[in-house]
Amino acid sequence: MGETSEPDLIKVTEIFLIPSSFLVAALGTADTNPHRAAVSLLGLIISVMWWACCREALSEHSAEFTRKRRTRILVWLSITFIAGWLGSTIVHAAYWNRPLGG
Repeated sequence: MGETSEPDLIKVTEIFLIPSSFLVAALGTADTNPHRAAVSLLGLIISVMWWACCREALSEHSAEFTRKRRTRILVWLSITFIAGWLGSTIVHAAYWNRPLGG
């Protein structure tokens, strides 16, 4: 199984990285904190789904596959997005009633 199943994790990353990138752009163009909080919450949900799919893809592989550096990087990429979206959701929810730039 080893090498032939590696693309599963790569495909999972491709599937979730593209919408996550679009959401980062949407966050930058959002014009109110409630809008930014909503975009951040959506990004958080997608990132958690991404991480769950990565874990499932990893569970189907041998221990030799999971020791590869690129495999660990792909999994940590989803965790990095979770941390970023969680922080963004908290900050924009806390500033819900404040105008931007104020």
